[in-house]
Amino acid sequence: MLVVYTMVVVAIVILVNVAVSRYGDRRWDLTSAKKFSISPETVKVLKGLNDNVDIYAFNDARGMQADRDLLDNYTNVTRRVTAHYVDPNRQPALARQFEVRAAGTIVVAEGGRHYAASSADEQGITNALIRLTKGLKKACFIGGHGERDLESAERDGFQHFKKGLTDENYTVETLTLLTGKNEIPADCAVTVIAGPQHDYEPPEIDTLRKYVTDGGRLLAMLDAGVETPNLDKLFEGWGAAPENDLVVDLNPVAQLFNTPPYMPVIIKYGTSPIVAPLKQVMTLFPLTRSFKLSKQSTSAISDDSLCETSGDSFGSMGFNPKTQKIAYDASKDVKGPLTVAASGTLAGADPKKQGRFVGLGTSLIAANAYLKFQGNSDLVMNMVNWLSAEEDLLSIRPKPPEAQHLDLTQAQMRKILILGVIGVPILIIFAGVSVWWQRRR
Repeated sequence: MLVVYTMVVVAIVILVNVAVSRYGDRRWDLTSAKKFSISPETVKVLKGLNDNVDIYAFNDARGMQADRDLLDNYTNVTRRVTAHYVDPNRQPALARQFEVRAAGTIVVAEGGRHYAASSADEQGITNALIRLTKGLKKACFIGGHGERDLESAERDGFQHFKKGLTDENYTVETLTLLTGKNEIPADCAVTVIAGPQHDYEPPEIDTLRKYVTDGGRLLAMLDAGVETPNLDKLFEGWGAAPENDLVVDLNPVAQLFNTPPYMPVIIKYGTSPIVAPLKQVMTLFPLTRSFKLSKQSTSAISDDSLCETSGDSFGSMGFNPKTQKIAYDASKDVKGPLTVAASGTLAGADPKKQGRFVGLGTSLIAANAYLKFQGNSDLVMNMVNWLSAEEDLLSIRPKPPEAQHLDLTQAQMRKILILGVIGVPILIIFAGVSVWWQRRR
């Protein structure tokens, strides 16, 4: 019997050694929030590297292990990334070379250039990689029509959206179309219309039309209840006509978040790469209007429905949220599903310079109060990156770590007490008595 036990133990040891030698470099993240994994966005950036990159983690002994745990995820994806762990107190010359002023700083370097990560986490490091390898791009916001305030920290402000853009290596600039040359600068990677409260003048519409047909990229966030016939006509010509309605969705999914029917929760998405990463994520469209897609556009190569409401929705032509009276009027309301976000590609004079546009039925989706809801931030940033031809950044961004709690009922706590405090010692005593009895015999 002893020989059999010995052979089993030896076999187990051999199998463990074989597994370690073959799969020892693999890692499994079993946490529910994937705390020890990097996001698909980061993986895309890493796999797109064409040159070798060095990442320097400047930290003391206490913080170095956390840096190793994080950067191991980067070096495991590609051999183009090399991680260096430096104690700034022991190597002050290297710290001065990279202008490091405090422990906990991470620097990304390639060739003769380097950038310090804005934070010692995945988002900060990946953004530094993007900035180093691709440089900064400009997002131009059109002003002069009561658009959202980029600096406002109020619930309806765009301060968080602006920060999201700068975090993804965009510089943000505001411009007015009716001054100067009445044109959009060529260095605008994407131009944004952020919830105008007044319509655009015909010369401005002509500027926008020329900009997109010449290969420009336009993100338009329109709002329900605001009359913008000139803007509406522009998008209608591109095959995505904004409707003068307010979308009401009676889908019971929204009740899970205690949101009113005029704030549809979206769970149905199209096939565009903009929304492909969001298939299992919900988004919220507060006070949105809808779009009617048409195949009759002569300039659009393609028009796509990005986000759709449920079959329990309708586009109300006379609903007032203040009265709270919800009733479907078959004589004028439009039955769902309804498109609340659309995108399109336009053919221009130069086949190599295709224009792109995205239309949103509400600008509140990017407002401070709603941007952090579920997938709202991912959706809006994916739209910006698709427009600026940064398709490798279309993904779900890493979320900040959340505290994990183990909630137990009284019955569960009693079971743990019985099994852990009483049961295990009894088993040990029983095993000892059994061994003693066998030896006595």
